[in-house]
Amino acid sequence: MNDKIETKDQGTGMGQGHVLDLKLPIGWLLSAYGVLLTVYGLVTKKEMYAISLGLNLNLVWGILMLVVGGGFLLAAFLKKGKAGG
Repeated sequence: MNDKIETKDQGTGMGQGHVLDLKLPIGWLLSAYGVLLTVYGLVTKKEMYAISLGLNLNLVWGILMLVVGGGFLLAAFLKKGKAGG
């Protein structure tokens, strides 16, 4: 006996995807913070980074956040393109 009943409109749930894709807002947020940190790192003076052994950590973390945010956005747009096509 099969207790599982499926209709035409009802899917299994795993292959359909979700309405709210969290990759999109997380990607935009990380990218926005990355842009802010990168710009701040570019306009600050070198004397500010003496405490961090001369490393411009704002610039480094800004670029890293831009890369990660861009990865999230790329993954979201690729999945959206694959689902739509």
